[in-house]
Amino acid sequence: MVPLDRLSRFLSFLLRHRPPEYPLAFDRQGFVAWSELLRRVQTRYPDATEDDIREIVTAADKRRFELRDDKVRATYGHSFPVDLGGESVAPPEELYFGTARDLAQSILREGLKPRGRSYVHLSTSIDEAEAVGRRRDPAPAIIVVAARAAQQSGIEFYSSGPLYLAPQIPSRFLSVRKS
Repeated sequence: MVPLDRLSRFLSFLLRHRPPEYPLAFDRQGFVAWSELLRRVQTRYPDATEDDIREIVTAADKRRFELRDDKVRATYGHSFPVDLGGESVAPPEELYFGTARDLAQSILREGLKPRGRSYVHLSTSIDEAEAVGRRRDPAPAIIVVAARAAQQSGIEFYSSGPLYLAPQIPSRFLSVRKS
């Protein structure tokens, strides 16, 4: 049996980054046919069952994936252009971005940019931003985004899964959270 965390990482890889060695037929919104995804996953992991894959896709914890009308997509994190089809939304007053401490000052100078993705991913809680930042630094810096002010200046925000997405955030809307 394939560990579900390994399957989840592989699904994220397939649905967010579309590597040449695993070509999938994506539509404009980033959806791919469920049967095609199932075939690709089972080619790599023959022991993976459809129930295993469906369990990961429909898991509510981080809402990484969306299953709709026999098609599936990642809800965020794409490194290729995707029209998520959402209307821009009013964000909360503040959002958060966890990062390695050595990157914080350059982010404050240059702003937040998607860096290889379609959007900047912003967390609604400090705890979630810290968890994201700990992937690169055991004691990450937390960038506070004045999201409502950014939106009022014309930056569009989208809600996707547990995150808010934005094309970029200029430096004037950023500060570092003091511990």
